[in-house]
Amino acid sequence: MRLSSRVRYAVAGLAAALTVGALAVPWYSSRLLSRGMQAWAAEHAKGELRVRNLAHEAGWLTSTGSLDVEWHSPCADDGAAGPVVHLTYRARHVPDLQGWTRLDWSASPEGATAERLLPGLAGGKLTGTGYVGFEGNFSADMQLPELALVAHGRRVQVSPSSGRLELGATSLRLDWLFERMALRGAGSPLEAQQVSVVLDLKNRTQGTGKATVDIEKLSTADVALEGLRVRSETMERAERLDSRLTQSLRRVQFLGQQLDDLVLEAEVKGLHLASVQALGALAGDSCGPQRASAYRDVQLRAAVKQLLLAGFSVGIPKLQGRGLEGALDGHVVLTLAPATGDAVTLASQLSTQGQIHLKGNLMLPDQKAFALSTGYVNEVPGGLESGFEYGGGALKVGGKSLDGSMVLLGLQKLDGWINAFLAGERFELPEEEVPAVPPSEAPPGASAATAS
Repeated sequence: MRLSSRVRYAVAGLAAALTVGALAVPWYSSRLLSRGMQAWAAEHAKGELRVRNLAHEAGWLTSTGSLDVEWHSPCADDGAAGPVVHLTYRARHVPDLQGWTRLDWSASPEGATAERLLPGLAGGKLTGTGYVGFEGNFSADMQLPELALVAHGRRVQVSPSSGRLELGATSLRLDWLFERMALRGAGSPLEAQQVSVVLDLKNRTQGTGKATVDIEKLSTADVALEGLRVRSETMERAERLDSRLTQSLRRVQFLGQQLDDLVLEAEVKGLHLASVQALGALAGDSCGPQRASAYRDVQLRAAVKQLLLAGFSVGIPKLQGRGLEGALDGHVVLTLAPATGDAVTLASQLSTQGQIHLKGNLMLPDQKAFALSTGYVNEVPGGLESGFEYGGGALKVGGKSLDGSMVLLGLQKLDGWINAFLAGERFELPEEEVPAVPPSEAPPGASAATAS
């Protein structure tokens, strides 16, 4: 059966359109990469991270190029460039299921940086492959060869490592794995095995997201750790920032002792987001208080004042651990309530409370007896317990009310200093009267001198 001429023309037209489209996609990918590289170089022409000497050669199916990435410290007196990395890349503009463009690249230190690093960098460069996704995101798999550096009598050796980087419009994710790291030389040797670093930022400008460091084994001449994890998480909540740092340890051995399942959580909650961002920007621009301009000094005081007026809380919500003789469990939190006026008043804003519980025989009998004799430690089933509370001048320790007037007085004096600082004024505490010396403690001859 023969196709009609109209159908044949339609099929031929469709084939031609598909051919043109297939030929145009690599061209579009090449143009997209070229414009992206030019825009990136223009965006980073100034500032701390600078792109120099971009040489991009665009092609239809393949593009190549190179550039230098320089780090400039804004606080350097001579304005000289810091570390310099030379990057070369080759792009293939044949789309696949992962994105528009495939990339092969390598990076190596240059100049003074190369003189310090290249002798100890086997292979001399960081290599990787990656792709540009259909939504503009960038992903890369990277490999770093063995690293061995000698400085100040110490030798650092890092086994070959690998990682993956993903960049979105605002997000950043980095996974990296080191099989072994060792430090030899002056002092106690240190060795770490199975070191994993994971950085997952939802907004890399604000720093919101998670970061985790896992070390399976860490040992020195005197201490052996297993299952060490350090994890931080920062999130935005209704124009506030909450941040938590958790350190956990499966086992630690030192001086013949062993502790298991240690957990320490530290957190800051309710930080005023705009104030934190302002302080971060000022800290990066002013290069320290000695070099801050008068205008930036005013901005700094305003940001600190707003942060304190808005209130926040900081503390250790969890402190846990257990050993062969017992376990401990505790927490402590300090809260700065929002101010009711335009002045910082720690005397009314500040409150704090905490508690610790010891189980088993972590304390020796004489230590336990002394703790109970103070009256501020209570014996409970299975161990000892104590705590404290303070707020508005009221103080309790171990369930007993104490005179908190001295704490309140100290906070009131601190309020005067803080508000004077925030207003740009100098605050001096009044001189306290020196108590009279009792006659029995007066030096010999003092009475006669006084009588005369």
